Amino acid sequence: MEKQDEQQQNAPESIKDGLRKYLTQRNVIIAICVLFAIWLICCDRNSFIRRYQLTKEQEKLVETKQLYQEKIKDTQKEIDALDDDEYIERIAREKHLMKKDNEDIYMVTD
Repeated sequence: MEKQDEQQQNAPESIKDGLRKYLTQRNVIIAICVLFAIWLICCDRNSFIRRYQLTKEQEKLVETKQLYQEKIKDTQKEIDALDDDEYIERIAREKHLMKKDNEDIYMVTD
């Protein structure tokens, strides 16, 4: 009888020890997971912060690329127009104020 009483008294203590051990292991696992998450977010070469910065930089580069492609198209149109003698004459008159020998040029501003 005394043995059973001792076992019953020891049982709650062993449960407490097991629970304490479980909680300690759980806390260690949680701490490791938190440290790993912090490492992924901040410290790694491929961290989330770095990926965000690279994504923003890529978006800016794509916009710049589109801008330059539009400029290339406009320049190509001008190059194609240079085959036309009337276009060349108009540009020479407007931008460089060139004239024929028997012409007078008058500048009118608004």
